[in-house]
Amino acid sequence: MSRRDLSRRGFIGAAGAAGVTAAGLGSAALANAVSPAAAAAAGAGREGSGVGLALVNGRIHTFDDGDRVVSQVLIHDGRFAQVGSIAGAGGRFEVVNLRGRTVIPGLIDNHVHFVRIGQAAGHDMRRLETAFSIDEVQQVVADTAAEVEPGEFLTALRGLARRQWSSPTRHLTRAELDEAAPDHPVVISEGTNGQTNTLGRDRLRALGVTVSDAGAVNDDQAYLAMARFITLETKKRELLRAAEYALSVGLTGFIDEHGNILPEGTAGFLDRITGHDHILDLWRSGQLPVRVRARFGVRDAHSGGTDAPSLIETYAANRWELLGDAMFRQAGIGEWAPRGDNYQYSLRTIASRPIQYQQHLISTAEIQAHLDAVQQFADEHPDVNVADLYWSIGHIDGLTVPQIEHSNRLGIGLIPQGWSYLTGNGPGPDFRSIVDLAEVPVGTGTDGARVAPLNPWTMVYYMTTGRNSGGALVNDGRQISRHEALKLYAGPQQGWFCKEPGLMGGIAEGRYADLAVLSADVFDTRAVPDTKLRTMSAVLTVVDGVVRHDAGVL
Repeated sequence: MSRRDLSRRGFIGAAGAAGVTAAGLGSAALANAVSPAAAAAAGAGREGSGVGLALVNGRIHTFDDGDRVVSQVLIHDGRFAQVGSIAGAGGRFEVVNLRGRTVIPGLIDNHVHFVRIGQAAGHDMRRLETAFSIDEVQQVVADTAAEVEPGEFLTALRGLARRQWSSPTRHLTRAELDEAAPDHPVVISEGTNGQTNTLGRDRLRALGVTVSDAGAVNDDQAYLAMARFITLETKKRELLRAAEYALSVGLTGFIDEHGNILPEGTAGFLDRITGHDHILDLWRSGQLPVRVRARFGVRDAHSGGTDAPSLIETYAANRWELLGDAMFRQAGIGEWAPRGDNYQYSLRTIASRPIQYQQHLISTAEIQAHLDAVQQFADEHPDVNVADLYWSIGHIDGLTVPQIEHSNRLGIGLIPQGWSYLTGNGPGPDFRSIVDLAEVPVGTGTDGARVAPLNPWTMVYYMTTGRNSGGALVNDGRQISRHEALKLYAGPQQGWFCKEPGLMGGIAEGRYADLAVLSADVFDTRAVPDTKLRTMSAVLTVVDGVVRHDAGVL
């Protein structure tokens, strides 16, 4: 069975035939009770079949309060049933012998635009996020071309930085892209600066786009031309492609930000009525392989700085929050709500339900204005405990130590993000001070996949080294350890940000069974030096107790 089949459908086969009875078996017997071939044949039929999944002989980092590292876990019905030992477990389950490999809880991107990836024109090449030479870029393009029908567009629009694969910085030439994919039109861009191959140039010109003879093109114009061919089916295809990529690097969950409403027809546009149709179709048909919590944007981008309150009134008048199930659920408002003259009205309306809420903030002044507004709300409503409302602030590049302390007093969750890794040349969030001083939940994410990569390991690299996509040291003195960075991504506090504090994140009995078996021991800097951190991957990824990605190693 191909890797793609496993990623998108889980294991397919006779789960009952692969199951064993657990009672009375020791760990050595369990490790060999099911052959790799039998385990690989077991499948999505596990759900509802009563057959569980046991992982043994590993170094499983739980990220619990004691930061325990255990060797065994048992999964039943999409939850962790036993952690530390599977001795005495009843019932039937499949066994995976980890052979000493490192396991972490599934990585959760706490602030991302995952749903928008469905808006991709053509066949999106997210794997270019971790291409670090011209040759590697060509290889990714060639590999994608081998999987796609000739004549189909291959694209990578934004979320990339040329400096990571070329010094001095440059795009691939038209000839280099021709060499990689002679039978496919290719468009790659950094911001609005795009480059095509010969077939891409000619196809875009036929669509009315201005392209230089060398293949240079404006990204926005190219997208608008290619967007004519986007359908509901292509949106579902591209979201599944992005999910497959995410699972291959251990990313199992997304807290998705609807965000600002950009002009219709652009890649950033997400219609409030139909914008989620593709992910809803995948979820309803049982094809969604990653866990998604979707926030709803209620800021009117066309109303100027004051923001009309009508959208937030409409949202608050309904009961959408937490609608869904364990795989897909509505998760309040983000990343914008009406501010300006309507700040207090917005906060009162959001609190009246109450509705969880995350706000996009970058500069120190913008952060302070928000904290002051929440403080005013708290002063005027002493009967309301802000900490019980599940409010948080994201990006927070300019967050100061006094603002961390102010957030602690208010009970506002913090989401520092490494989005400036991609193109930033100056300081980003002070991860060190936040980790040291925050008394509120702290999570992290990418803001991918247009202004930053989707790949979480690029963010772990940035948080731990202080280096941007070009390798320049730009955030020195603010670094945190790998363990701290990964706990921000996968720890139990991540569930707080979507009102599921006892379910999402970490490994503990009763929590969602999401985990990643890593390609190498990321906590060993000799095995994984900084130069290799961004190319980490997962050899096995489990979501909701089902194997969603298998690299065929175990």
